[in-house]
Amino acid sequence: MTKPDYQKPGFHRKRTGLGHIAFQVSSAGMVDEFVNDFLKPRQIEALYGGAKAYPDYTPGYYAVYFEDPDRIKVEVYCEG
Repeated sequence: MTKPDYQKPGFHRKRTGLGHIAFQVSSAGMVDEFVNDFLKPRQIEALYGGAKAYPDYTPGYYAVYFEDPDRIKVEVYCEG
């Protein structure tokens, strides 16, 4: 069930509907390259402290998360 504060029209990563989209790349280096070549030049702030490993997801999982202008959470990741 969606909490009342997130039932308003528009996008927010906690609302019902599209809230998270992920793009898989082939290596952690490509995730870092995305951060350096796309996020940083556009001054887009990464969520959760930037690109890093998430060993609780699956071995070798490495990702960066950020929000687009509509507040949809976007993830660029690789798996081991």
